Amino acid sequence: MFRIKILLAILISLCYQPLLAQNKEIKGIVTSAEDGEPLIGATISVKGNEAQGVVTDIEGKYILQIPNSDCTLVVAYLGMKTQELKAPSSGILNISLEAESMNLDEVVVTGYGNFSKSSFTGSANTLRADMMKNVPVMTVEQKLQGMTTGVNITSSSGQPGANQSIRIRGMGSFNASQEPLFVIDGVPVTSGSLSTGGADAAYMNNSKTNIMSTLNPSDIENITVIKDAAAASLYGSRAANGVILITTKQGKAGRTQVSLNIAGGFSDAAVDFRPTLSGDQRYELLYEGLYNYALDKQMKSPSEYAGQEIGKYAYVPELGYTDWRKELLRTAIHQNYEASVSGGNERTTFYASLGYNSQEGLAKNSSLDRYSARLNMSQKVGKYGEVGANVMFTQMNQEMNEERGSSINPFLDVAMLMNPSMTVRDKDGNYVGAYPGTTLNPLRDILTDYNRTRMTRMFSTGYASIEPLKGLKLKETLSYDYTIQKDSRYFNPLSAAGPKSGSDAQTSKGFIEYGKLISSTSLNYVHTFNYKHHLDVLAAYEIESYQTDKASGERSRLPSNSNLVEPDNASVLNSFISSTQAYRMLSYLSRLNYDYDDRYYIAGSFRRDGSSRLSPKNRWGNFWSVSGMWHLSNESFMKPIKHILSDVKIRASYGVNGNQPGSLYGYMGLYTYGQSYMGGFGSYESSLANPNLKWEKNYNLNIGLDLAFLSRIFLSIEYYNRDTKDLLYSLPISATTGFTNYLSNVGQLNNKGVELELRTINFATPHFNWSTVLNLSHNSNKIISLNGQLEQSIEGTWFIHKVGLPYHTFYVKEFAGVDPQNGDALYYTNTLNKDGSYSREITNDISKAQAIPYKSVNPKISGGLTNILNYKQLDLSFTLTYSLGGYSFDKLGTYIENGTTNIYTSKYNLPAYAMDRWQKPGDQTDVPRFVYNQSASDNNSSRYIHSTDHLRLKNLTLGYTLPREWTRKVMVNKARFYFSGSNLLTWAKWKQYDPETPVNGEVFCEAPPMRTFSFGVQLTF
Repeated sequence: MFRIKILLAILISLCYQPLLAQNKEIKGIVTSAEDGEPLIGATISVKGNEAQGVVTDIEGKYILQIPNSDCTLVVAYLGMKTQELKAPSSGILNISLEAESMNLDEVVVTGYGNFSKSSFTGSANTLRADMMKNVPVMTVEQKLQGMTTGVNITSSSGQPGANQSIRIRGMGSFNASQEPLFVIDGVPVTSGSLSTGGADAAYMNNSKTNIMSTLNPSDIENITVIKDAAAASLYGSRAANGVILITTKQGKAGRTQVSLNIAGGFSDAAVDFRPTLSGDQRYELLYEGLYNYALDKQMKSPSEYAGQEIGKYAYVPELGYTDWRKELLRTAIHQNYEASVSGGNERTTFYASLGYNSQEGLAKNSSLDRYSARLNMSQKVGKYGEVGANVMFTQMNQEMNEERGSSINPFLDVAMLMNPSMTVRDKDGNYVGAYPGTTLNPLRDILTDYNRTRMTRMFSTGYASIEPLKGLKLKETLSYDYTIQKDSRYFNPLSAAGPKSGSDAQTSKGFIEYGKLISSTSLNYVHTFNYKHHLDVLAAYEIESYQTDKASGERSRLPSNSNLVEPDNASVLNSFISSTQAYRMLSYLSRLNYDYDDRYYIAGSFRRDGSSRLSPKNRWGNFWSVSGMWHLSNESFMKPIKHILSDVKIRASYGVNGNQPGSLYGYMGLYTYGQSYMGGFGSYESSLANPNLKWEKNYNLNIGLDLAFLSRIFLSIEYYNRDTKDLLYSLPISATTGFTNYLSNVGQLNNKGVELELRTINFATPHFNWSTVLNLSHNSNKIISLNGQLEQSIEGTWFIHKVGLPYHTFYVKEFAGVDPQNGDALYYTNTLNKDGSYSREITNDISKAQAIPYKSVNPKISGGLTNILNYKQLDLSFTLTYSLGGYSFDKLGTYIENGTTNIYTSKYNLPAYAMDRWQKPGDQTDVPRFVYNQSASDNNSSRYIHSTDHLRLKNLTLGYTLPREWTRKVMVNKARFYFSGSNLLTWAKWKQYDPETPVNGEVFCEAPPMRTFSFGVQLTF
């Protein structure tokens, strides 16, 4: 009976408990974690029912009625991290909110340890995954554009997987590498193209393949860009141009999570690429040119002459005008499928992913397919040990269109070579010569010819660490990066490809294989003394061993069967080349970081590198840095204003890092063999020895100021000065020596500039969050000296390297406009006066004009503006990029406008801006009168130099996450649908080609970047 009474009492209490819970009251106070001050207007609400929340009063106090004890409370305040907390059974909940982590609490990954942004003394920017998500690109470099200060990214091609050029705080070398070092999960990797140049690379056209395209951007957790010497000097000879550190995703202890991302869409050109005249417009203009020619020759009837001659150059084909853009280019389709699984427990964590990405190019013979897989694991061993591994495998298939001066370059065809009067097919649908008397047909050729690359890469890193004493960790990391790239190329017998000669088909194959082994042994000690003294000491020893092997060959005289395209089927060997190279580097490095009471920070590093690329007496180089920071806001005298000026830091660093020759054997005197001499074996001396060749050194000063206002406005300003000395330079020498240049250490180059980054938290509420990041960069590049004697060097036709000027400076005759009375092109004579000034007389005879140093490629200001917004289930983010003050040179313009004779005899297409030509006295234009058989003009005129000023909507993502109560019914934790686009809008001063030009500013007919529209769904289980 007693047991029954107890059971009834329990049942009654269980039934009565929900009734009591309906009116439960929670109260407390909300304060700031920084200074303990109460927060006025903080919101406290029940998750899932935020509309019934309350706000804190003038003392930071609140009282909230909750429906039951099992609910979760959401606490939010502008500029602070939003917290979710379980309702306490006691009814009392005091809450301390921390400042939003947009600035102060970001993690800076250096590869030799991770630091909070607030304790890092150097210059670095970290991009989190949420700032880069869903940007529809194939390479990681494209995600960086406009996202951080001091980083300029350009490309010489818009083809999928094409190589990118990255400059961090300007260019730092003449002949050595100018690209930053990429580090993935703490291990330096090879980036850029596997080709090192030369005839084989040009012929096989494999310099467009970017090895970083093998990395799936969806596997990236964050990216850190290191720009000064404070952390970059730890990488010594590889860090002269900055360091980009990539951290891939790792598993976390907890419930296993499965994610799927499926997306697809389409792409077109980001700009109206080199718009040309229609068939009727071209007819009109060529007729006018013939008419003007007859008029100048005082012919009796200019119109009769023009009418008789125009049919040779412009006519309406039987099937109508041809739109070559529609024939050769397309709307490109892309699709992505990615799956990942992550999880683990307190001792074991894992992250695994599979991905398939396919992207068509704008031309009908360009595409990229990538299959990727990754496995990252870590395992605790006993009480003090840990082992782990990061393994990546990728296979990438790329097909590339031609981009040189060849008639199978589809972008050259639509811009110049193929005019609307040229036909593709006859009335029966058969391919024909584009114009009478030729077999040229670009559409046939790009569909039958091919240039293909298959790249297979496996990058594996394993590590083991042990902590025998608290704070002392011994770690060994072993990494092997292996890549093999296989290239194949075929030209059909009728192809008009540039390097092809004769009427035989040509076929070629080649491969480039490389492997890099890195071993790093480090000892790290971290300890805090008396709660205020923090010490971090590191010592390490590293070995890097690199080897590469390549070969390529070409054969001709294939059987008539077009399926037999293997070189082995051809009867004539045209060429065969091969080489094997290797190098090794040993390094010793150390680092010390110390701070006192989170107020005073000092750090130093030293690295000694020995490279086999230099002679034994100059093999070793020393690289170092010192840096410090004063965390001013943590001083007691700052407390009265800390509620307004919430954070102040002053940083400074100085150090030296270096660059080694690109050639693995640059200091040696080399012979080239495989030559034939009078039917026998022969060789020749191919390079001069220079045993005095040494390291190129970068001396880097950085001064920074970080400010935070109201814990929601963060401002960072930096000044830097970067001097490159002992430049590795191919110095011109007299050809009587048997050589034309000599690799040596000469000259000095300077880059200095200012960077500004402004981050704001505009709104932070339970329903709506909006943050903004604005960055601005200014870099001034200047040659300090060449060889100590030479003041300037003319490079090619329209570039000059001159002391006191930027490296990429144009050297041209200055265009003075068009004479409004007769339509002649005018030029400034620019003859040099005795006082060093230029005479500014105007002439219509370009031969009387002198070339002068003109504009520079480098922009005055560049940067980006990013906004991230969230409203309930909606999310929106977009990035605008901009550049002001830079210029480019239109190399193709010199082909078209270098005397209109070429336009007629070669039957060239014509640019749309030709319709703005001068026609009658009084016309104000910069396009001269159009005349047939006009004498050719110099092609180094400033007429072909154009501004690259532009503003671009670089990325935009709009997403909607389904309510949790909907997705839980189908066992889905999260379901998000999104639209994402890149290069969606472009406002440019010069509209004929893309304003993001190649790094040297010279523009030909490269594939433009793509404007991409992508639609996708993300599912998490």
